Amino acid sequence: MKKLSGGEVRESYLSWFEERGHTRYASDSLVPSNDPTLLFTGAGMNQFKDMFMGKGNLPFSRATTSQKCLRVPDLENVGLTAGHHTFFEMLGNFSFGDYFKEDCIPWVFFWFTEALGIPQERLVVTIFTDDEEAFGIWREKVGLASERIFRFGEKENYWPSSAPSKGPNGPCGPCSEIYFDWNPEEPLPEGKGLESLPEPRFVEIGNCVFTQFDRRDGGVLEPLPQKNIDVGLGLERITAVLNGKRSNFETDLFTSYIDFVSTLVQEKTGRRDFAYGQTTRDDIRLRRISDHIRAASFLIADGVLPSNEGRGYVLRKILRRACRDGYELGLTDPFLHGLAGVVVEVMGAAYPELQRSITQIKNLVHQEERSFRGIYSQGAEKLRTWIQDLDTTGRSSWPLREVEERGDLPVPPGSGEIAFELHDTFGFPVDVSGVMLLDEGYALDEDTFKKSMEAQRKRAREGSEIVGELFVEGFVHKLKEKELPATQFTGYETCSGQGRVLALGDGEEEVERISQGQDGSGPYRLVTDTTPFYAEAGGQVGDRGEVRGPQGRARVLECSKQDGYYFHRIEPIEGSIARDDTVELEVDVESRVATERNHTATHLLHQALKEVLGPQVAQAGSMVSPDRLRFDYTQGERPSAEDLARVEDIVNREILSSVPINALEMPLEEAQKAGFTGLFGEKYGRTVRTLSVGQYSRELCGGTHVRSTGQIGQLRILSDASLASGIRRIEAVTGLAALELGRQDRSTLDLLARDLKAPREELGDRLISLKSQLKQAQKALEQQRMVEAGASLEGLLESVKERGEAKILAASVPGAGNKELLELSDRLRKKHKSFAGILLGEGQGQVALVAVATKDLVGRGIRAGDLVKACAGILGGGGGGRPEMAQGKGKDPSKIPAALSKAWEMLESIGTAS
Repeated sequence: MKKLSGGEVRESYLSWFEERGHTRYASDSLVPSNDPTLLFTGAGMNQFKDMFMGKGNLPFSRATTSQKCLRVPDLENVGLTAGHHTFFEMLGNFSFGDYFKEDCIPWVFFWFTEALGIPQERLVVTIFTDDEEAFGIWREKVGLASERIFRFGEKENYWPSSAPSKGPNGPCGPCSEIYFDWNPEEPLPEGKGLESLPEPRFVEIGNCVFTQFDRRDGGVLEPLPQKNIDVGLGLERITAVLNGKRSNFETDLFTSYIDFVSTLVQEKTGRRDFAYGQTTRDDIRLRRISDHIRAASFLIADGVLPSNEGRGYVLRKILRRACRDGYELGLTDPFLHGLAGVVVEVMGAAYPELQRSITQIKNLVHQEERSFRGIYSQGAEKLRTWIQDLDTTGRSSWPLREVEERGDLPVPPGSGEIAFELHDTFGFPVDVSGVMLLDEGYALDEDTFKKSMEAQRKRAREGSEIVGELFVEGFVHKLKEKELPATQFTGYETCSGQGRVLALGDGEEEVERISQGQDGSGPYRLVTDTTPFYAEAGGQVGDRGEVRGPQGRARVLECSKQDGYYFHRIEPIEGSIARDDTVELEVDVESRVATERNHTATHLLHQALKEVLGPQVAQAGSMVSPDRLRFDYTQGERPSAEDLARVEDIVNREILSSVPINALEMPLEEAQKAGFTGLFGEKYGRTVRTLSVGQYSRELCGGTHVRSTGQIGQLRILSDASLASGIRRIEAVTGLAALELGRQDRSTLDLLARDLKAPREELGDRLISLKSQLKQAQKALEQQRMVEAGASLEGLLESVKERGEAKILAASVPGAGNKELLELSDRLRKKHKSFAGILLGEGQGQVALVAVATKDLVGRGIRAGDLVKACAGILGGGGGGRPEMAQGKGKDPSKIPAALSKAWEMLESIGTAS
């Protein structure tokens, strides 16, 4: 066998199939480009669904790819095993109605034996039970011995698994898998009664899927009009096999990351002998970090940003797991952003999007890791607060860290749920939750925690598995089925034009006519062969306007596109529009021009931000509409007011220069060599539209723009705010909207000048003077309140009751707010060694509550939190806090007497017992 690196294996495979007439096609993004049913791209075939159905328009019938894939259902196993990953590469070759089994099987097998040099005696294959065609090819064309061909049922050798009996409906077919034998000297297993090949002796390294049937209801298998090939091979596994490694993590695809972290641990912790392979626990952490940093880097390069939902949540979760592992290895400072740079070094040549996004990847990873260390602290604090509210009955007080047997410790109800909540929300380690509970004399409800985790895994599996119809029937599918031509966009040159109505939709149903007042489910959509309406894309909203036909007209509310078809969402306003009508399409020019001003301004804004804040700034999203623009960008620190003013000045300087705008179409590779930059995370076709603002800004952009920067008029920044960790959002206006904003500002200043009786140029000094006067008045008021508080304290001391050595009090302090109540409560507690009490203050129709209790009375059953909860409940409010101090609010001052009565009842319950 040839010892090849991962990169050499990838290139060998792609070249092998290029030589056999396949087009080398780029990997799809991890964010599926045209499949909203998938969270992430999980297989090479995902981007070719239309081609498999015979509805695609790619100019070839054979393709080969190395596809970036990400799967998360088995996330908990990553690091624990030699072969589980979140991110991995799937090598693939595909035929769309071209060749079939007789070519596929020998091509794939001989790549293993001839190109890689794997001996035939190290390989075995599996086929579907009654796939005699595949058996014959393996025997006669490949020359594989019968005992090396194993037959299994639909669960093992059908795609999707068990499709004939369980579904889903859609394209399916038998498959043939190729396995590597780690122990060829041992006899082969008997095929009779065998349900699958035994692990770890046999490891799957390839799967050939023969998509030849369309499953219908009842398990009916109808032959497809075209037979397809879908081959998937795991790059990581194959690389491990070629290098004699049982673990994927011991190949060059991972060792750079493990070495980087190991060196850091040596340098930062003083453990000079630290290395991979010493302890199981540390090895798991190193493997998990190396897997997760690859996944995170590729996700960010494909435009995924950390968040609390969807894809962003997955990214955040894996980053936090890697951060936590580093923390447990002793790396107390952020380190993952440095490791992300290693990912770019290792994988950047094969995936240039990593190189283009390196600054954004490192900045976002660094920001996320820094914020997680604070969240880690928050999780610990939340658990401590939860523990404080527990019933102490039965709690052990002996030195628990030295105890072996812990079965007799009390298990607090809800401990499993809180541990899961912290684990799921904050990424807080369950083992830390267990230790914290143990320190307080409790045991963790591990069974409940495990059940919650399993329920979550089930949801993840259900969310990622193929369910229901594999290729959804819908309006778009019906258009493809009819082989209707894609819409031609003419909106770069004109805002009006003629088109023929290709189709009309009422919801997902195709209709012949849409009329004013029609009783349909909506939305109503119109598809034409040509249109000047820009369809929403790249952050720019779709055009609005009007469509007029021979029998009626309709308002166009918005325009969107999918798979080459432009969908005009319409609202009939007169008569009707029918299929095959020739219609006049007219864009709202005023709206389009305002949108163009804002769109071109975002390009200027992007470049100006880079100039002022640094080259690390990258676009992370945008929204361009007629009334304003929104621009999201990567930036850790908040820009100063001076920075934003500089950005605004730079943009307006370019506007005043009236620089011409040039838009050209060219091959992507040529555009990149010419210095045009793409939108962060965006996937582009082979031909792209470029936009040059003189020499100032050069970007890839398919939107519509003004002819020169002077047409923008002016840009005014409205706000800059944090959107997420490491992401900020600027909102701005241009043109007439900026002019109107200036008028409003002038009007506001004139009003202030009249009310404050000062010229506009002196308003700043006048406000400073007023603030100084207000501060002095507040200080005098505070001093008066302290005097009154002293008087109140004397009155309160007279109301204190004694219960043995304890002093108790429940009282109302009219006009007192939360701050005054806290001051009085603190003074009362300091005056009495043993004290518990609650004070209520009425003001502005609300009641403030503050309760305190010294530790000795907490031990005797009086808790400040219980006092506040009981009284606030009577007052129609709520509150809580620690046993020694709690606060709350009430809404009904008329219930103050009842609340005080309840407080006295609780306080007096301590009796005179010590």
